Amino acid sequence: MEAIQASGISITPKTVVARTERDFIDGVCSGYLTNFHEYQVISLSDRNLYTFLVNTILDVQCSDLFNAGYCTGWIGALIEALLEDRRVFR
Repeated sequence: MEAIQASGISITPKTVVARTERDFIDGVCSGYLTNFHEYQVISLSDRNLYTFLVNTILDVQCSDLFNAGYCTGWIGALIEALLEDRRVFR
C-alpha cells in the first residue's frame, strides 16, 4: 500500500466483490496471512505456484468459496510484495 501511495496514484475505495457468505472472506484472510507469514521467506518457481493454486482450489477439506478466497488472499499478498519490491521473482 505504501508503494501505491508513494507513486501518487489515487485509488477510490469501492466494493469490488459482493460478499454472499463468510467462507470467502475467511479464505481471503487466511490466504493473505499464510503468504505473508510463510511464503515471504522462501523462493517459489512458476511450477510451485501452479501446483499450490491447483491443490488449494481442489482441496476438499474446505468449501469451494473458502478455497477461492484463500487463493485470492494469497495472490493479493504476492502482488503486494511485488508492489513493495520484495524481489518475488528472481
